Amino acid sequence: MRIFRERRADAECDSRAARGAAAPGAGLTGVRAVVAIASAKGGVGKSAIAVNLAAALALAGHKVGILDADLNSPNVLAMLGLQAPRRVFGGDAIEPIAGPLGLRIAASGLLPGGEPPPVSFLDDEAAHAAASRNGSALAELDYDDALRRLIGLTSFGALDVLLIDLAPGLEQLFRLARIAPLAGAIIVTQPSDFSVRAARGAIEIARLCAVPVLGLVENMVGFSCEGCHSVRPLLPHGDLAAAAAAEEVATLARLPFDARLAESCDRGVIFIRAYAESPLAKNFHELARLVALKLSAALAAESHQLSAAEEAG
Repeated sequence: MRIFRERRADAECDSRAARGAAAPGAGLTGVRAVVAIASAKGGVGKSAIAVNLAAALALAGHKVGILDADLNSPNVLAMLGLQAPRRVFGGDAIEPIAGPLGLRIAASGLLPGGEPPPVSFLDDEAAHAAASRNGSALAELDYDDALRRLIGLTSFGALDVLLIDLAPGLEQLFRLARIAPLAGAIIVTQPSDFSVRAARGAIEIARLCAVPVLGLVENMVGFSCEGCHSVRPLLPHGDLAAAAAAEEVATLARLPFDARLAESCDRGVIFIRAYAESPLAKNFHELARLVALKLSAALAAESHQLSAAEEAG
């Protein structure tokens, strides 16, 4: 069994790393834009949103990949009805799993050494003692190093966008910004005052690491009633609109709760294909349209800056 062990991050993001100087190897060479899907807390539906956003982008004609960066508790493959193969292609090189709609998927189960382990709540000495008693091999791998290897060794090929589905927590965006060059981040939250405060913390972390915030996605804003064709309040509402305006960040989508989303994830079925006419599916397609527009503008601006720098040089 392997344990991906946490370590303390540095006091602040290294600006050189935040700009992609620490990008690992050639794994991202053919990827036009890398986008982090982040949340300050768990339980907001981030992975389900990442999967359906990727599917909506693919249906719009984009070449899309997903990297499940929740190394100790990956679920993107299961949400797509896929399993990690028990082999690694081309020596240490990792070939992404071919998913529906042409999606290319990478997760910790593809790392050399076997399947991903569960989180360990034991200290190092106790963990090794337990492994010895059970007759099992225990290998530790630093979480950041494991994520760097997964990104760097995976041959994603030519992609328009790679969505990286992060584990919950403010520190996750921080650590990813030190590993990969990010075109932007999408922050997922839900209606509550606590979630709004957490989202503002995530925006602050993104800015600290020089990662553009493409926008916020507020999930479970109300219950989508098929019978009366309306969206009813579901959770206490935090004032996300005011917070977004204060931070000068766009709200990309306000998604209604639909119990079929969780059910489709459990079955490994893409929601927007199974329930294409639902209000939530239409929201996902609009979210994909806005994300594509923002990425197109960001890439055009980056290209202009590079051209200007070359001319000045």
